Amino acid sequence: MADRQHRERIEELRKDIETGVKELRNSGTWQRYLDFMGRFHQYSWNNILLMLMQSNGNSSLVAGFRQWQTRGRVVRKGEHGMKIFGFSTRTVKDEDGNPQLDENGDPIQKVWYPILTVFDVSQTDPIDKETDPIEQMKPSELEGADALGLVGRMTAWLESKHWRVGHESMGRDVKGYTTMDGSRRIMLNEQNSPRQDAKTILHETAHMLLHQGLPEGEYGRHRGIYETEAESVAYVVAKYMGMDTGEYSIRYVAGWSDADPKLVRSTAEHVRKAADEIITALHG
Repeated sequence: MADRQHRERIEELRKDIETGVKELRNSGTWQRYLDFMGRFHQYSWNNILLMLMQSNGNSSLVAGFRQWQTRGRVVRKGEHGMKIFGFSTRTVKDEDGNPQLDENGDPIQKVWYPILTVFDVSQTDPIDKETDPIEQMKPSELEGADALGLVGRMTAWLESKHWRVGHESMGRDVKGYTTMDGSRRIMLNEQNSPRQDAKTILHETAHMLLHQGLPEGEYGRHRGIYETEAESVAYVVAKYMGMDTGEYSIRYVAGWSDADPKLVRSTAEHVRKAADEIITALHG
């Protein structure tokens, strides 16, 4: 009975995800999704979408009931949490309760996706009214628009991956580019402002992470998708780091109205993975 209810609940959540994917083809909804991703980049894209839909985009920091207690907060009585997918493994056992072994003699593990309940910080109160640990849990932000600081940190990380960052003269409409010929260079327009450099290096780093090794001609055939991915990654990271993102334009999403949901799914996952890698590097 419990297994059947679990399967039914999983199916309900999957239908919610499918509905959400269709809505992501709208440029306004996509930008809301990116705003949300900036707060929850460590979660799977499925769970990001589920939390966005269940909270209407209003969540800022989430955890399970007991996790909040270990962080010095308690969920208020009567609050209803959001349902997301967990990940776990179970040892497969035989009828006698003994672990089943594979050909190497190791216990066979079965992947399990339990349904978890999480609560937003707005649904909690500090256990100790005198000290609120919540400030220690928030991601750090760059003060003001410290674009040069961000460019320096990104450059150091890229150099650790054997990429070179430089400046050169380009047309005014070109902000930068990433080489795809094996020379491993990210070049920025020497006319860029420091703030523009910060936005551009994030965009070009996304190209480096996501689009190296594309077959010849592939970028030209699907330029809109690849630029959407790069712009979206830059938007998420900038938002997370506290930069003003008001001037960002996720230009190509407007043409997604007839996009295959599988394409939207893959794009969302590419953006999440690249943004998570960059954010983790900046905090490394």
